[in-house]
Amino acid sequence: MTQIPLQKNTVSLTTLALIAALGIVVRMFIRIPVIPGFVELTPGFMFSLLGGVIGGVPGGIFVGAIVGIGGAMGGGEPPLLPMIGNIFLGIGSGLAIHVTKERNSRKYALMVILGGGIIGGFIPTATVFASLVDPIEAILAAALLDMTQGFLWAIVALFVERQIIRPIAGDYLYPEPEEPTLGESTMEAEDTTE
Repeated sequence: MTQIPLQKNTVSLTTLALIAALGIVVRMFIRIPVIPGFVELTPGFMFSLLGGVIGGVPGGIFVGAIVGIGGAMGGGEPPLLPMIGNIFLGIGSGLAIHVTKERNSRKYALMVILGGGIIGGFIPTATVFASLVDPIEAILAAALLDMTQGFLWAIVALFVERQIIRPIAGDYLYPEPEEPTLGESTMEAEDTTE
């Protein structure tokens, strides 16, 4: 299991705080009602997912909780749903780094997308709506819509992390020891023989 040293990495904490601040604003003000009063489409999903991609489960919970506050304050749906949903979005995308160590692998990307859609979209919506809405059709429709939205925004979060955040702050965000290449290991062997 990969350790995410958030408490010791100022750049990670600052990046996650910036993502959370942007996410709360986007989640509050950019909402497209699909089922008025119950289901909305919002790019705010991406920020919670991005918190998990960068900071693992702790980063996803942190950013998801803050973005969830923006969703609850923005209204338009039951306040419990954005709170729980955004935290689960961060957990769903954050689990991937704890299972696989290679951020560039297809396995990692697939785990982020599936985790964001199923854990972050389907499960919270299905469980919260089960307590609010009686018809199973409405519960499944809302959960499937949020799952699809989770898949979409997880792809966008992976793209943003790889193309924007990693080139700017990647060396500071992911301080992983470099493995020596073949040429470096041979040069080290020659240095020790002299």
